[in-house]
Amino acid sequence: MSYKKIILYITKLHMLNPLIKPQDINYLNNIEYERYSRHIILEEINEEGQQRIKKAKVLFVGAGGLSSSALLYLTASGIGLIGIIDNDQVEISNLQRQVIYKVNNISNPKVEAAKENLQDLNPLIHIKTYNELLTEKNANSIIANYDIIIDGTDNFKSRNIISQSCHLMHKIHIYGAIEKFIGQISVFNYQNGPNYYNLYDEFSNQRTADCNERGVLSTLPAIIGIVQATEAIKIITGIGHIMNGYLLRYNALNSSLKKIRIKPEKIKRAIKNNTKKKKERKTIQFNTEYILKKDIDNLSENKSYKLIDIREPIEFKLKKLKNSINIPLKRFKKITTIEYIKKKLNQEIIIIYCTNELRSYIASQILNEHQVKHYILRGGLKTNYQ
Repeated sequence: MSYKKIILYITKLHMLNPLIKPQDINYLNNIEYERYSRHIILEEINEEGQQRIKKAKVLFVGAGGLSSSALLYLTASGIGLIGIIDNDQVEISNLQRQVIYKVNNISNPKVEAAKENLQDLNPLIHIKTYNELLTEKNANSIIANYDIIIDGTDNFKSRNIISQSCHLMHKIHIYGAIEKFIGQISVFNYQNGPNYYNLYDEFSNQRTADCNERGVLSTLPAIIGIVQATEAIKIITGIGHIMNGYLLRYNALNSSLKKIRIKPEKIKRAIKNNTKKKKERKTIQFNTEYILKKDIDNLSENKSYKLIDIREPIEFKLKKLKNSINIPLKRFKKITTIEYIKKKLNQEIIIIYCTNELRSYIASQILNEHQVKHYILRGGLKTNYQ
């Protein structure tokens, strides 16, 4: 029998046979001994550590650039159960950094493509997929099934949902973030340590743009993702020092690593400031409204409208909605931009949009602060408004 056939036989035996008892996960078979031998001969990991890896359950929230490298290495390492939740499809622009996908995966659901490619890498593990978006409604029911949650998201809303669910159910949250040439990681909610929400409250996160939309060096997510995977293995096997209470920041341009301690007083101050800001925001009247493409004509019967694309100029040049102008989000922070909008566009209905809606929401908050009436185009660039 060929080596490949032996692997397929073991896979079928351990995954599909209902007679296999749960406690059988406590031992390593001959194929696993050989496959994970470089782990087993490490004194710090050895057979016991590899058995822990086999019994581990890790959930990936997001199947993009960060998760690609982490998924590849944790799959190769033999994590017993890997969960992947993502509701996107593979696009050609993903292939620049999301190395888990291939050209023939384009237009396919990411979770399905990822599972197929990962099972080719290691058919000895089990992979469960969720072709959906993580929300406040489904987060607890999904996260409850896993030991460690690896955060591969690119927006503050998803990270806050992960943080809240992990805190509620005492799950470990391995955080990673990237933008342009800089990445950072930390381990939250580990042994009563800090959590994501302690450091990045809702208000401050609204000022953080989608890093994938603003561009990123192709190798950066791989580097940060691998560090996330390494922290997961260390936690599972009980070796080394965990990135608990620290934020590791990597700058690819100058090849520097900076380990920043998260001080307890900073955490307390963040909680206090967040509570204060929440109370202050209750007195501010925000009037953000969303509008669908089909409703624009009805809205503009007696008044013209202006579409404002808030993405970067290069993005606007590649693809845009017709009859739109480009005012990048970074310019919204300048008072001259606000004055221009108030003076030149005060007689028009202002509708802002970006690729999805994240940057639109940030721009909307700025416009609200300056009492500029406007709408956010629901669906952003993905709408069929052409």
